Amino acid sequence: MAKSTLSPEDIASHLLELHVQHEMAALNDTTFIKWLEEESETIFTWLKTVKLNQLVTQQSINETIHANVVEREIPGSIAEVAGEAATKLFTSDQHKNTLLNEIMTTQEVEEFVDKALELQEQRREGLNRIIDLPIYTDLISGVLYQAIVRYIYDNNVLSKKVPGVASMLKFGSSVISKTVPKLEGAVEDNVKSYISNNLGLIITESKSFLENNMTDEELKTSAMDLWDFVESKSLGELQTGIDSMDLSEFVVLGYEFWLRFRKSEYFKQSYELIVAYFYEKYGNAKLSVLFDDFLVTPERVKEEAERFAPKILAKLKKSGQLEGLIRRRLESFYNSDTALKYLAKMD
Repeated sequence: MAKSTLSPEDIASHLLELHVQHEMAALNDTTFIKWLEEESETIFTWLKTVKLNQLVTQQSINETIHANVVEREIPGSIAEVAGEAATKLFTSDQHKNTLLNEIMTTQEVEEFVDKALELQEQRREGLNRIIDLPIYTDLISGVLYQAIVRYIYDNNVLSKKVPGVASMLKFGSSVISKTVPKLEGAVEDNVKSYISNNLGLIITESKSFLENNMTDEELKTSAMDLWDFVESKSLGELQTGIDSMDLSEFVVLGYEFWLRFRKSEYFKQSYELIVAYFYEKYGNAKLSVLFDDFLVTPERVKEEAERFAPKILAKLKKSGQLEGLIRRRLESFYNSDTALKYLAKMD
């Protein structure tokens, strides 16, 4: 056999080129998908025999969440883009012309209402909290005051019930104009005093009335009546009064809340609790159980690959990035001392 005139370096260079072209040919749409399908079947078959905690520990998941969710810096541009995207959506004709009942059906609303009505303890507690609010007390006081005063004036209670008022009316408007304001002021002061002295009883009675009369049937009827009123309205009508600035500001508020909340002790304990639960349920189980529960299959991997891979591969090939990636990956071997020494022995 004739001795090669090529140096080990030349042979390695030729082999590298052949290997690169082989890999490039293997990474077209058809061969890549076929390779992925075959390999994913093999990998899935092996993974189904492995337990979750043999691959990933509970602690490593917690550390990953802490590093990437809690500590990683979130650039302000994210809030800016989110705000602009929200504005783009909420000001689009597609959004503004969509009817509410095109998003939610009457049956779905009714199911939500029925489920909410089952939360009777929360409803009672919420009602008690609302009644205890100062604004509710102010509301009751204001409504009672306006109703009583209007009743007195609209029904001429002063002239009918207060001695001397009827006679005073005979003296003419000049006397009335001087006297009535003082009388009205006294009446209004008395009404305010009456309401103030009896407000506790009135609030208690209103609470009793609401508890006894807010039946599930009446609440459901009211909720469905409200739905009947709004279901045919467009989203544009429902968001009247909210402009793009309001939307952007809400996004910023949400962003600022998240920056603070993610570092709270509550969030830390919450994600650690959820991870602990997940590992309690799946940690000692083979991954086949997890795959079955979450419908993770080789077929789904293939579907996603077929959706994205062809365009990405084409772009990587056209730009030369794919060949460069393969070449850099392989040349470290072909240029290594180990490979060159082996080729020298074959010479």
